[in-house]
Amino acid sequence: MQCHACGHAVMPDDRFCGACGASLAGVTQPTEAMPAIDDEALEHDPVWAATGEVPVAHGQIEHASGSITDALPATEPVTEVGNDAPAEPPSVTAPTGPVVASTVEMPLMPTPIDEPTQFRPGIVTALSIVAAIVMMIATFATIVEVTSDQRIIPTADAPAAFRTGTWVADDLAGNLSIAALIAVASMLAGGVAAAFGWRSGSGLAGGAGLAIAGLAALTLGLAQVPIDAAHDLAAIPTEDRFTLTITRDLGYWLQLAAGAIGIVVFFAAINDAFADRRPGLNPWIAALGALSAIVLAGGPLIPEGQAVFSDNWYVSDVPGAAPALLLTGRLVQLALIAIAGVLGFLTVRRWGLGIAIGGALPAIWLVVSTVFELVDDPVGPGYLNPGATDLHVHGVTIIGASAVLAFSLLAIVAAHDQSRRR
Repeated sequence: MQCHACGHAVMPDDRFCGACGASLAGVTQPTEAMPAIDDEALEHDPVWAATGEVPVAHGQIEHASGSITDALPATEPVTEVGNDAPAEPPSVTAPTGPVVASTVEMPLMPTPIDEPTQFRPGIVTALSIVAAIVMMIATFATIVEVTSDQRIIPTADAPAAFRTGTWVADDLAGNLSIAALIAVASMLAGGVAAAFGWRSGSGLAGGAGLAIAGLAALTLGLAQVPIDAAHDLAAIPTEDRFTLTITRDLGYWLQLAAGAIGIVVFFAAINDAFADRRPGLNPWIAALGALSAIVLAGGPLIPEGQAVFSDNWYVSDVPGAAPALLLTGRLVQLALIAIAGVLGFLTVRRWGLGIAIGGALPAIWLVVSTVFELVDDPVGPGYLNPGATDLHVHGVTIIGASAVLAFSLLAIVAAHDQSRRR
């Protein structure tokens, strides 16, 4: 048997077509004859006629209004809704075959490429190398030499600092050579970093330049002590005739040259300060660091005992008093320490942090080596306090050095954390 609507094969017991859902009345089920209806009786006692199956034509349903609509699947109920009710979205049957995901071509976006940093040495790198070499030679070369053509036997009137022979930096103060090596290492590291474009490296070289200039000023001031002692001995009347020869040797002039080149390195590094476009550092750390540098530089100026503050620059005629060049040299060193710390920290940039660290490291070594007596005959920053009877470091200077070191490390950690977050 076949469905009269779609021609699909059906079974004798089927009442609806399994393919199109059409009624099989008259195909598998016999059609019963309807009894005759008495019209006159219906007027008094109407009886509803029995409803039967509505034949459905293949592929379409004829509505009572005469409109033709597409046939709906027999397995889905047809629900009539009013005109004011929202229509339900048509159901979507998922495909039973393999599904192939479609890709959408996205527009190409430019991808930033980190170019490798190139080594490009500039004026800061070149001057740093020159200053480091000059300072290294000056540290271990003879600075002052005093000779005599006769053997001199010191008397009670002879100055305590007098002797003949030669002086290098460590003969003037036992911790000067290591301080110079720290400054040289900082300058070389900063010069190489500046060649790779690091602003902090350029600042480190500039700060080390200020430190070298300060150490050179202090060294030349200390070198004046044996020179003045020789002059004082020669001025003492005696019957024994002798000739003293005082020579400012190669190391003396190289110290002067190294200090001058260090100042030039600092001014050359300033050019990189204006090119630093990175965000500033923590202003509170910078302010406290600058204050610490002032304390470090001001500690050696505090008078002790019967001394007064003006003794920091007053030249005395008392035998054994500090020479004028030593007073000038110590003030130059302390001023450069303060400039490096204040300018460096208050710049609130990585360049400035390098300036502060490079300028403070040698001074911190002078404090540590003097406090713990790590070497023989050490001196602190600025030699010693006015009125002090021995070589020691004032407590304020110790506090300033400790604070500068602490805030420098804190600023480095904060700068690293800021770079990692960016």
